[in-house]
Amino acid sequence: MDTASLWQGTAVKMACLPTLQTDIAVDVAVVGAGITGLTAAMLLAAGGKTVAVLEAHRIGGSSTGHSTGNLYALTDMGLREIARRRGEATMRAVAESRASAVDALAQTIQALSLKCAFTRTAWHLIASTPETTGAVEEEHKAAQAAGLQARLVDASPLPLPARRTLRVENQAQFQPLDYVRQLAQHIVGDRCLVFENTPALAVDDANGEIRTPNGSVRCERILLATHTPVGVHLVQSKLDVVREYAVALRLEDALPEPGIYWVLGQDNYSLRLFTEGGIAWLVAVGAPHPTGHAQATAHPFDALECYARTHFKLGPVDYRWSAQRYRSEDLLPCIGRNVDSARTWIATGFSGDGLTYGTLAGMMVAEQMRGRPTPWDDLYSPSRLANGKRPDGFERERTEAAPSAVLPLDQAARALFADLPLCESRQLEHGGQKLAAFRCEDGRVLIVGAKCTHMGCDLQWNDAETSWDCHCHGSRFGPDGQVLEGPALTPLARAPDISPAGEPDQPDETGAED
Repeated sequence: MDTASLWQGTAVKMACLPTLQTDIAVDVAVVGAGITGLTAAMLLAAGGKTVAVLEAHRIGGSSTGHSTGNLYALTDMGLREIARRRGEATMRAVAESRASAVDALAQTIQALSLKCAFTRTAWHLIASTPETTGAVEEEHKAAQAAGLQARLVDASPLPLPARRTLRVENQAQFQPLDYVRQLAQHIVGDRCLVFENTPALAVDDANGEIRTPNGSVRCERILLATHTPVGVHLVQSKLDVVREYAVALRLEDALPEPGIYWVLGQDNYSLRLFTEGGIAWLVAVGAPHPTGHAQATAHPFDALECYARTHFKLGPVDYRWSAQRYRSEDLLPCIGRNVDSARTWIATGFSGDGLTYGTLAGMMVAEQMRGRPTPWDDLYSPSRLANGKRPDGFERERTEAAPSAVLPLDQAARALFADLPLCESRQLEHGGQKLAAFRCEDGRVLIVGAKCTHMGCDLQWNDAETSWDCHCHGSRFGPDGQVLEGPALTPLARAPDISPAGEPDQPDETGAED
């Protein structure tokens, strides 16, 4: 079974793009080459701007490549909830903006002849228990009020128990990694440079400069398109961070009707189909939990598999993966110039709706940077975050990596981990310092500092993904302390490894990643 996503396993292979190796100057620098950053880069370059896109890893390898591949005008919390909390006019504007993003993405695919399995399909909300029928009926009213093609039916097109089903026409699905990889190939040229394996280590908003390991970018405008902005930013105090899991199993029965299916019940699940190379998969998504709040195990994947097999005739699990979502407290993303910034834009708070909101954000930022307003600037503006007293630690926004640190480790500290079993973790305090350790399959013990380098919060071991996770703002680190996911920029302080024989080794000298 592959530990990569279905999209990574089935996408067309693409040669690596270059790593930035020198100092350059452009009009706009974009940090992050997912759907948000590449959409903005495409439109900015088409509008006459010179652009440099900096990706820490591979194109689309983070949030975009670990998504569901679903595109829709509705939202994961429900249009009904936006209407209840923000009013019907806001709800209609949200649906309108998201529908326009799906249409724009479809136009891009057609104009560039991208091969990414794009298809229009219906979105469904299924009440599987009597207690959830009211929510489905309320969402139907909200969808109709938003001008969507919505209707209620009693049955479900899938072999699932259904008390009531909302069906909304003209939504869409695609292969998201094929989309962004091909988009990157189309936009690379004299006006648009795209660099892979080029992490941003520091962003100087005042002077318009981004520092990377081997070169810098001077620019007039900056877009942090990294899902949550790397570094310390006020918006992070307003985001709830959740991890969610997915499995892709081979279908061995007749193919159900294609579509996007959200199932409400004792536990909530998202289902979809995907076919490639004559193989059909059922994708099941669910089992969410707050990042770093509880000890995660492999059970989320087991629970998804069990649910899927209860209702479908399925073969092996070919892929399993996870993703992180950042939900704004007021249910609306933040898209626009950052609160304290002279030249930096952010795009975050997409919750589980990132492919559509990411496309919308790229569209909006490109227009705003060219001095052209959009109908939704006020709706999603980060300026709404500036009201009221700032939480501790967010008085000054900053985007810079501190030097990596080495933990001193004496003989007494090493002895505390001598009996640590294979593939298990342990945290303890020694000499006033919190330590976190993991024993690898080869017997080595990796020891790192147990405090997040973003803002110093405690870390929690995630057994399902073999990572140290931060419950405060969602940073995640590998067992060796390297950054897996921002907003942290700096790796955890690391001690020399303990070899299977009990002797200290020297840690790898690796730089920070965002």
